[in-house]
Amino acid sequence: MNIKIYGFTQKEKIQSTLSKIGIKQEIIDETIKLNYEIRDTQYFEDDEKIISQRIEKLKKLFVKDERNYIISQDLITIFGEKLGENYKHYLNLFIKYTPYEYEKIFSKMIYSLDNGEVSNFQNYMNQISKTYKNTPVIIELAKLFTINNFEEKQIQTEKVLNLLKEEKDREKIGVSDEEYHFMRLTYFLNKIRNYYDNGEIEKAVSEYLKNVNTTKVSDEVKNYNLRAEVILYFNVVLMNEQISDELKKAVNISSLEDTWVASKIKEETEKDSKFLDKMLQ
Repeated sequence: MNIKIYGFTQKEKIQSTLSKIGIKQEIIDETIKLNYEIRDTQYFEDDEKIISQRIEKLKKLFVKDERNYIISQDLITIFGEKLGENYKHYLNLFIKYTPYEYEKIFSKMIYSLDNGEVSNFQNYMNQISKTYKNTPVIIELAKLFTINNFEEKQIQTEKVLNLLKEEKDREKIGVSDEEYHFMRLTYFLNKIRNYYDNGEIEKAVSEYLKNVNTTKVSDEVKNYNLRAEVILYFNVVLMNEQISDELKKAVNISSLEDTWVASKIKEETEKDSKFLDKMLQ
């Protein structure tokens, strides 16, 4: 994958889309702040108290303006199973106000899939194929939801990542730099772990150094995805320790210590000795 500098941040996405809807700047500012606060919840947070607090914060902000599709989207995608009967309420409002038409169909499609409504799910898939036949990335994104096999999902994810390499293509469908970067980090974490599981440890470390560390990404995007960055990096560091070739291991250590995330870990650990533990818990 080519080296790329991203240019459509989550902050810009929220500011642009909510202001066009007519939402007050004060609410937009609160949305940007809260979106950043809860960004790790879906994949890295299991403390029920923290989860409940974040749900309440979202609900409190949402009542200020139900057109805030960012908040309704966060509620249904991150905390959906915690909403109970209210899930459909937030889903309907998200569908009503999201400025991205394909997301309206996607949301109905995922709801049907989660509720075992196979016929409805297939109808929405067919609708996407017909409506967006000239927008391949939307069709390929939809296919991701139908794949369970690891290798097939990796192939499909790589296809989507390649289709979204250009910032202008991501902006058209509302995929921010941070969202794209997280997808990319997850793809490479899975790829690297697969190499490791197959005994290809040197290849796993090399994959990180050649294809993850070389990507030019703004600090804003990296900090938004800091936990994912740290987890991937720490996995690679541990893998490198198992390389039998001492010279190769030493060269890798030097390269790993020269990365942005290594410097960030050092910087944050100097401020908080438990930083790494918090990131990896």
